[in-house]
Amino acid sequence: MKRRTAIGRILLTGAIGAGAFSGYEWYEWNKSPDFDYPDKHRATLAALVQTILPPGPSIPGAAEAGVHEYIIRLVKDCVDIHAANTFIDGLKDLVHYSRSTYKKEYEAGTPAEQTAIMTHFQEKGRPLNGILGKAQNKYLGKSFFYLLRDYTVRGYCTSELGAGKGLAYVAIPGSFHGCIPKAPGQRAWATK
Repeated sequence: MKRRTAIGRILLTGAIGAGAFSGYEWYEWNKSPDFDYPDKHRATLAALVQTILPPGPSIPGAAEAGVHEYIIRLVKDCVDIHAANTFIDGLKDLVHYSRSTYKKEYEAGTPAEQTAIMTHFQEKGRPLNGILGKAQNKYLGKSFFYLLRDYTVRGYCTSELGAGKGLAYVAIPGSFHGCIPKAPGQRAWATK
């Protein structure tokens, strides 16, 4: 075989492989999301949001504020297909990881096991450092853990229990004062 023919075949094989991988990734991002999966795992989602924002002595947790219901509705109705697929596939991966590693569902695990699972997914979804991480977030989107964290915080801060009891909320504020020192023990403000 001639060298040019061999090099041409190697390049052709590489191009076909790269094209097939890109086509598979495009399909994974744009497939129709399995919107029934989060509905079937409401208890898992409730335990996940409770791990991220647990209750305090006088502060309700994220599950008590109904954040898991908010996330299900948000994924079904408000996010794009790529983010919905990322979230649902990440939830499937978390359920599988919990079953294979601890032989039980996430919500049945101890707090230490739940924290270990969350730490695993945080490390797995950590973006690259520097400009590559910014490009990764812009073009590939956030990972499952960071989507879950963002949705949980957004849902908690906009819920009635979260804004009313978890944060300092004034329904009808007075005049605007730009810099006010917080009193000792005062909660963060719910409004910006």
